[in-house]
Amino acid sequence: MLKSEVVVSLTSFVTELAMAWQRLAMYQPGHPERKQALDRAHAVLAGLVAPTGSLALGVGRQALIGPDERLTSAPAARLAAALYVLEVAVLRFEEGVDCDELEHLLNLLPRSEAHSEGRDLRLELQQRDVRHIQVEAVDFSGLVATDSLEDEGIEAERDSSLWDRILQRLLNDQRFNVDPENCAAGGGSSFGQVQAVVGQVLESYGISGEDVGSLVQGSSALEVVETLSVVVGGAAAEEMIEAEDEGSRRSAARQVTELIGAMPKGMQHGILDAAVRELVVRNEAAPGLSSLGSAVSAAQMVGSLRRLRSDKVGFAPRVVAAVESLVAEGVKEIDRPNQLRDPDDLARQLRAVFSDEDIDRAPLAGDLDDRIFLELRRHVPVHAMFTDLSPYMDSITDQRLDVDLSMTLIDLLQRPFLDEKQIGWVIERQQEAFKVMLAGGRFVAATRIVEYLREQANSKEQIKPVREAAERCLAGLREPQTLSGIVDVLGEVKSSEIGLVHNLIELLGPTAIHQLLCVLGEESELSRRRHIFDLLISLGPAVVPASIGLLEDQRWYMIRNILSLLRQVGEGLTLEVLQKALAHEDSRVRIEAVKCMPELGTDMTPALVEQVLADEDPKVSEMAIGVFGSARISAAVQPLVDLLNKPDRMGRQRKLRLRALQALGEFGDAKILTQIAPFFRSWFAPVSVEERHAAYQSLSLYSEADRRPWLKKGRLSLDPVIREICRSLIGAESPEGGGGG
Repeated sequence: MLKSEVVVSLTSFVTELAMAWQRLAMYQPGHPERKQALDRAHAVLAGLVAPTGSLALGVGRQALIGPDERLTSAPAARLAAALYVLEVAVLRFEEGVDCDELEHLLNLLPRSEAHSEGRDLRLELQQRDVRHIQVEAVDFSGLVATDSLEDEGIEAERDSSLWDRILQRLLNDQRFNVDPENCAAGGGSSFGQVQAVVGQVLESYGISGEDVGSLVQGSSALEVVETLSVVVGGAAAEEMIEAEDEGSRRSAARQVTELIGAMPKGMQHGILDAAVRELVVRNEAAPGLSSLGSAVSAAQMVGSLRRLRSDKVGFAPRVVAAVESLVAEGVKEIDRPNQLRDPDDLARQLRAVFSDEDIDRAPLAGDLDDRIFLELRRHVPVHAMFTDLSPYMDSITDQRLDVDLSMTLIDLLQRPFLDEKQIGWVIERQQEAFKVMLAGGRFVAATRIVEYLREQANSKEQIKPVREAAERCLAGLREPQTLSGIVDVLGEVKSSEIGLVHNLIELLGPTAIHQLLCVLGEESELSRRRHIFDLLISLGPAVVPASIGLLEDQRWYMIRNILSLLRQVGEGLTLEVLQKALAHEDSRVRIEAVKCMPELGTDMTPALVEQVLADEDPKVSEMAIGVFGSARISAAVQPLVDLLNKPDRMGRQRKLRLRALQALGEFGDAKILTQIAPFFRSWFAPVSVEERHAAYQSLSLYSEADRRPWLKKGRLSLDPVIREICRSLIGAESPEGGGGG
């Protein structure tokens, strides 16, 4: 069954047509996969043909040309190559085309050049009564016979330099409207003339060299720059392809690097990509690609290859070996800083990026055995199975397969015809693979998966169902059962790698932090809770929004953990938050709230201090008094003095009063001493002996000048303990005075 909403676009049609072509080869007639693939392609085609009554596609060697766009994706390249060898120049679909006619066309397309010799596709379609699909052959009527292969024009072009070739292309291209007389502005050298012409083209469109890199996507100015880059880069590639020997190729490659360096920065990538694009799609261009790779930096070359691969450019089989060698030589240069990785392993990963992979291999459901066998037969030469396989065995690892599987699943989410059940299957499988990566500590690979999904979810170029599917998949990666994979290895993560974990969680967003907090609340093992807690603290202020929302949780230990987390992060604690926590029914939450009081600073109020001092659990009050003193919370001074001045004849609050004396001493304010003067008298004072001793002990916390009068009185006390305390404190001030007692 097709989805009710069919995405009608030329790109979608070519992709579906290529997939149907593949399914016809994989399954026997009558298999439902064949019919479904053809139905999907036909549905998109019907939508394209309906407005005008026909659809015409031009055929290039490695591309299909539509009315408004040139398709160079891997599916388009495969179809174009098959049509090209049959000498088809135009493929035309008329209104009324049906699935059977599409099937006849695809069955007639050759899967290798050997199957195309002497064939006439137009005649074969007529024989099968295909009336709504027309093909037009290449017109050779313009060819002119000559008496010699050494035509003067051909020789002149062959001997011309790279600069002359580019210059001629620019002058002959009517899109740029270049005035040949202005070429002299570049001086006598052809290279200077090339620069002058490029500058003239940019100037004619009001573009300065500095502004090239900041042009808005989709603007006419950017289209001019891209077209200019393609013309220049294509001419450079042809120079290397036509070079007769290695020396000529190297010379041309050096000229290309000189050219790229002289062009505006915003054009440099485009010129290199255009040159590399022409080289990677042609088997005979492999030597030229190697020469260019040796001339430019490895980072430039691999960056260009990656961009082409993301554009679905198909790589010719013989070029893949050249790509592998270029990547292997440049892995150290392009590796990310501060991430020590095995160069050979990185090379294998990068080679996979440029291999001739087909995402359509991955099924949506069902048994995989028959498809895997067919794909192995298609991609692996038979003789390779009986030679030394050791160079390939290292790349066949669980880690590599997990990454490949995840990337394939991401690509599947872009399929416009997946139904809800199939999307659910893809997301569930992605969650499993992602959790395995996390449990294996492969945070770089996991981060790459999240980046790709975020790119799909936020891309304005993607259709709405694809963006929604990507967002759903991201939501699945944020679920607690998935993120628990991080917890499994937190105790083994090196301090140098914790930044990778931070980066991953940051990409997953605030929801991931919320889910980690939920995992913390559900975790029963103490050591694992400690690891999660330490990770959350290391995230800093990013945890605050999600943490605040969990302060309404019904579990006392969850609220205690959140308060502790906010306290150690140093943000998110407010007077309102603290008031609610101090009123919580569980004293363990109130104790944690007391520890958070120093974070409020001057926002603390005497009323809140009195509330804590009157708490029904003495442990809360005792903890609070210690915090008041150590943090020197000024709002607590008067409530503590009031506590001491209240009679306590039964001694029920003696422990609190002793702590209060110590806490007030930590303020070191002489005014406090006059307010608690009764504690330093031995007559007519409702103070216990233990409290009087504590008061004199607290004098050690005041300055020498402030405590000296009280020490002199204490030396005259009848209590020997008080006399000894005062004597030791005076002795600490002045050794000479120590013997006068």
